[in-house]
Amino acid sequence: MLSKIGRFELLRKLDESKQNTVYLARDPHMEREVLIKLLPNSDLPLDDLLPQVRIVSKLQHKNIATLLDAGEHEGTPYLVYASVNGTMLSQQLKSSQPLAATQAAQMIAEVLKAVSYAHAQGVLPLDMQAEHIMIAEDQTPMLIGIGMAGFKTKNQLTQPVTPYTAPELSAGNNATVAADIFSLGVLLHELVTGLPFIEKAKKPTAFGKVGTTPQSMQIHLDEALECITLKATSKAPEDRFADAETMRKALQDYLTPVKDEHKHVDAHSTMDFLLRRMRSKSDFPALSHTISEINRLADDDSASNNALAQSILNDFALTNKLLKLVNTVTYGQFGGHINTISKAVVILGFETIRNVAMSLILLDFLQNKAQASQLKDDVLSSFFAGIVAAQLAPSSHVRNAEEAIICSMFRNLGKLLASFYFFEESQQVARLIEQGDSEDKAAVKVLGMTYNELGIGVAKNWNFPPRLIAGMRKLDSNKIIKPNGELESLSLTVNLANELCTIASNGNITDKSKALKQLTTRYESALSVSEQQLRKSMEQALDELATRARVVGINVTQSQLMSRVNSWIGARSEPLHKDNEETELAALGINLEQADEKGNEPLKPDSESILTEGIQEVTNTLIEEHQLNDIMQMVLETMHRGMGFNRTVLFIRDAKNNQMAARFGFGQEIDTVLKKFRFGLDFTPDVFHLATSKGADLMLEDITAENVTAKIPQWYRQAVSSQSFLLLPIMVNNKALGMFYADMEQANSMQVSTRQLSLLRTLRNQSVLAIKQKG
Repeated sequence: MLSKIGRFELLRKLDESKQNTVYLARDPHMEREVLIKLLPNSDLPLDDLLPQVRIVSKLQHKNIATLLDAGEHEGTPYLVYASVNGTMLSQQLKSSQPLAATQAAQMIAEVLKAVSYAHAQGVLPLDMQAEHIMIAEDQTPMLIGIGMAGFKTKNQLTQPVTPYTAPELSAGNNATVAADIFSLGVLLHELVTGLPFIEKAKKPTAFGKVGTTPQSMQIHLDEALECITLKATSKAPEDRFADAETMRKALQDYLTPVKDEHKHVDAHSTMDFLLRRMRSKSDFPALSHTISEINRLADDDSASNNALAQSILNDFALTNKLLKLVNTVTYGQFGGHINTISKAVVILGFETIRNVAMSLILLDFLQNKAQASQLKDDVLSSFFAGIVAAQLAPSSHVRNAEEAIICSMFRNLGKLLASFYFFEESQQVARLIEQGDSEDKAAVKVLGMTYNELGIGVAKNWNFPPRLIAGMRKLDSNKIIKPNGELESLSLTVNLANELCTIASNGNITDKSKALKQLTTRYESALSVSEQQLRKSMEQALDELATRARVVGINVTQSQLMSRVNSWIGARSEPLHKDNEETELAALGINLEQADEKGNEPLKPDSESILTEGIQEVTNTLIEEHQLNDIMQMVLETMHRGMGFNRTVLFIRDAKNNQMAARFGFGQEIDTVLKKFRFGLDFTPDVFHLATSKGADLMLEDITAENVTAKIPQWYRQAVSSQSFLLLPIMVNNKALGMFYADMEQANSMQVSTRQLSLLRTLRNQSVLAIKQKG
């Protein structure tokens, strides 16, 4: 049994096939984990593979594992890749059920981004198959071992033929982009059906070509996805998708479909007009930018917790409400009082905070508008439906309750935006509904598309991930089938919650039992829910709604819609006893302030309270299992939020480059500033070196003052225009390992009391303690 390959110490085997074996290994020279791919059946020696190795090693894409090195072990070539924490897709296929159709489509669409990139770099064929894809812990597909099929001349394949091999390659013809399209079509079929791809019969496809029907297409593979698979696996290369991007767009259209060709033109015009109208509103660009940025960060593998916290901290009201919400009893299982966004991200996770933030942003934007009361009821109805979906999530095998909330809320996004931006048109839709049309049919008549499609179009514009978009989709038919995978369960749960809330909001108490029975019958083959569970979920959701509504400043008691819902459920007249809830929160030091009668935000908490609470949070975290970066970020955020600085930055000593460099920070144009904030460790007579060499805390109220200006370095003046700043060096064993920097734009605006400075120093000293603990 192998224990080493070259200098690499093998830790465990991850996958094995006839073509290669994948190991997790340790590189003792670089002191890091890597992936080793051994190629026992390669027809070519390493020297012949090296030209292709060099080309593949230059590929840099978030869905491609970086090729670091190559070598030979006892005559067998091997490849060394950057480590990816995850599972080989080939192993998942062996050990689990087929994927839901939408989940498989999303995975292949993500893979196609990397394939399109690799093709653009001239790398083909990629030899796409399950054993060349690793699914990372966050479910991101990573390509490993691609582009390393053996080559003779003119790209003729020498590797063994597999079920993924395109017919033209099996026949010995040249490799083209179409060969990888075929392989991905086979893989898509395998992911959805769990069965090998076998050509069985010929049939026309929706693309006007004749394709092959893979054997045993499962019932969950609907016609639209089947057409995509058939086109990708057409025998003739010219009948397949022209390139990877074309196939990816077909999958994206499948995930967010438009119902018919005639409607497509009208729908496109409606969507374009809506987006232009929203951009013309003074407040929409800020809303759009915030949601888009939060989604971009969540989709970016390299994005840090600091970046997400920075995006949220830019909005004081959002920060305040989010911290209040994550400290309610709903999140009590996480324990403790959360005082910083940084801590919230660490405890609750990146995705949960993203979802909570987006729901708060939408609520804050829509429910505060001076618009018809119907819009406020629609907002509240969507919010309530989301909370009901969260209550149903555990019994429906949906892991992320906040995901259920946001999908349910944003499922009605199109209707909410139409009420706000297309008020007259939405009233026309309402009149058609009164005349007997369904909501979808009425919306198509007036807008050229359904409300749901309108919302999905905006969600795509806001960078919503495919998973959330899939969860937002409204069910098209009356037939509900058993879900295949967690993503389909999410979609069904969201739809069930919305249908339940629609029934309750109508307030017809006499038909309550009949309505619940019809609903459970409709979903009984898909979700194991009883009438009793539906009643209980609604009651629990009312309690949760009361807590969340107060956090975002919605007065539930004034809503006629919620009065009807409350009566229909038969719950108490007051959904949740306010005093009990606030007493519990007050014990944690949390105050659910209400907006004043004019709708203004509550006053900003005093800085000493924020600093003190932050110190307690860091203290609690220090005695738990923690990461040093998390502690440093909590300290930095507490300083920034507590004092209201213009910018707050953490410098870290970079011994390798002999400099002190900014690591992360918060505030104005911080991304640009971080790139410029660095200075050499060699002593020069300026204030930054004075602070780091002497361990001196410095507060400069006006850098243009005669006794100071000569000691301000040129790199600083070129980086920012701030006229006053504070320096708190981080000294360990009389050596500066870092430094906290905070500034204000105007001279003499750095107002720090003796008490505040003492608290800031305590936070700095906590970072010193954290470094010593980890050192």
